[in-house]
Amino acid sequence: MKLTLRKCDDIGDWYVIERAEHDGRSWFEPVAKNAMSLQCSSRFSDADVEGFAFEMLEIAAAIEQRGRASFKRCRVDATGEPVRFSSPRNSQRDGECSLQEADELAAEIRRVLAAVEIP
Repeated sequence: MKLTLRKCDDIGDWYVIERAEHDGRSWFEPVAKNAMSLQCSSRFSDADVEGFAFEMLEIAAAIEQRGRASFKRCRVDATGEPVRFSSPRNSQRDGECSLQEADELAAEIRRVLAAVEIP
């Protein structure tokens, strides 16, 4: 599965890691009695893996170094295969991809953020 980094138009310095190809659907899934969770076809986890540009650069570095990085709404564990992503605040289930796919994502993150001024 090819992943990409998308800038959120409504929030200044905010980015989301998501599927590069998806159909744009969203729906609700039951998660417990009287509890629903909004799901989106763009997500590769059960929650958005999102954060500031500097956090995305740390995610890229962790992938490249086969390490870990964790922030409030984005986390990666690239110490083995599969590479696992999640939102520590919101995820119940990790998103997974291969090391090759994660390496491609790291290159995409660096390309997208190359011209961004990091606060």
